[in-house]
Formats: sequence, C-alpha cells, structure tokens
Amino acid sequence: MRILNFTKLGFICVIPLLCISPAVLADWVGNLELGIRHDSNVNNAQSDNDIASDSVLNAGISATGFFPFETGDSLSLSGELKGETFNNHTGLNNVSLGAALGLRKKWALGPYAPWTALSLSSARLDYTDNLRNGWRHQVAIRGGQRIFERWGIRAEYMVERRTVDTLPPLRPGISSNVFSQFSQAMTLNAEYTWSDNLFLAFGSLLRHGDVVASTRRSRNIFAASQAIAADPVFGADFYAYRMPGTTYGLNADMNIAVTPRSLLRASMLRQLTHAAGDNNYAKNVVMLSWNYNF
Repeated sequence: MRILNFTKLGFICVIPLLCISPAVLADWVGNLELGIRHDSNVNNAQSDNDIASDSVLNAGISATGFFPFETGDSLSLSGELKGETFNNHTGLNNVSLGAALGLRKKWALGPYAPWTALSLSSARLDYTDNLRNGWRHQVAIRGGQRIFERWGIRAEYMVERRTVDTLPPLRPGISSNVFSQFSQAMTLNAEYTWSDNLFLAFGSLLRHGDVVASTRRSRNIFAASQAIAADPVFGADFYAYRMPGTTYGLNADMNIAVTPRSLLRASMLRQLTHAAGDNNYAKNVVMLSWNYNF
C-alpha cells in the first residue's frame, strides 16, 4: 500500500512537467545496471569473531527525463527499481523503489565552466528481514569543474534521513528502531580522462551521523547505543546497535566505455569508522558493475 502511495506521488510530480511546451519536453534515457560487490565487514563489527563478509549481486533499472531550459540549465526527473541478493546473509536481500528530482546549472559557456546541481530523492526499502524496512530520503548539493584538459574535480554534500517501520522495544525504554538514522556526508573527487574510452576517479569521504553495527552482546557498545534490536540475520546471539560515529573513506574507480552505450566500472573502497564508546571498525569494498543506456 505504501509503495502504491509513493507511486501516486511520483505521478503528481510528473504532471506539471507534462504541461511544459513540447519544445522543451524531456529526452528520456533508460539505464540497466548489473553488478557484484564484496564487503569485508557487512555487519560493521569491531571484533574479529563477529566480523561477517559477504558477496552481493545487484541489478537495477531506471529512467531519467531531462527537461532543458532556454538558459542552458536543466531539470531532471527519474525513477528507479533496484534489487540485491546476498550470498550468505539472505536476510539482507532487498528491493527498493525510488524517485529523484534534480536541477543542474552551468555558470558559463565552454568545457571549463563550473557547474552545480541540487537533487532530492526518496526510496522505499523492503528487506527479507523486516527490521530494516523503511524509507530513505536524501538531499544532495553537487558541483564540479574541469581544471585542465584531462583533469576535473567534483564535490558533494549530502544529508540522508532513514525512517523504519516502528517495532516494539526490545526492553522498556530502549528503542528498537535501529535503522532510523540521520547522517551528513561530504565527498571530494579528482577525475582523470585517460583516453576516449578510459576514465579514472580518486575520491575521499567524510561522513558523520548514525551508524549501525551488528555484534554479539557487548557492555561497551550497549552503553553507547541509542537503539538496540535482535538481529538474527547474523546469528541467534547477534544484536544491532545504533550509535553516533564518524567515517573516513578513500576510493578509486576505473570506468571503461565498452561500447557507445555500455560502461564497465571497477571500484575499490576503504572505510574507517570511529563510533561512540570506542567502537571502531574498518571495511574494504570491491565492486564490479556494467551499465547499459537505452
């Protein structure tokens, strides 16, 4: 029912755009994505005995319409359906349905002109494990500029709010809404065009806000947590804990244009998180994906 209501909201957003003059009606682009990734610490645990790794298959399809303005700026509207399947921890299998609205402005003419963009997005997340079901809302401000013939920079500031379907508390006075989270994140990327078919990116991440770790019982993590719930996805004696934390990350991406319509992407990510109560953890994520535009 909630997904249906979300779809109706998307139609309401589309109606005003359909009333725009045919001269500026959108050019619609479809995208199909297939990928695989491996997460060395999918449950964000600190202790070696609690750390669980997993491999994930993901698939998604989206459609984006671009509505150009006479000034050269553009408005975009997109919808997306995605799914993930985990090899070991099947309770993390999920499907999401989302929509996004974006505005992009270029501040001058020519390839070296800076640009900025604002986007608003929402998605419904449904997991095999009901503890994680809910909504994700994001607001992002982006900007970038080509500074040399082959080099460019890109930055982003994003605010994310996750809400979950309310669950009864595990204990009186302690919330079980572990995945009801708020966070802010900043990224800075340097981009290098090696050739017409090869594009490289190197980036950094700074994120502050709520984090969730699923571990066995721990007095320190219990004392630092704002919400606690049993998490049988990782074992009968595992619990999910929400606490404030700061994450630092580095990533490297390689993008290869296989054909004019398809792109192969390989990514490596390293993250370190320092959470309340001295609950610190690290993870490595390796991803390989294929995108096809139609």
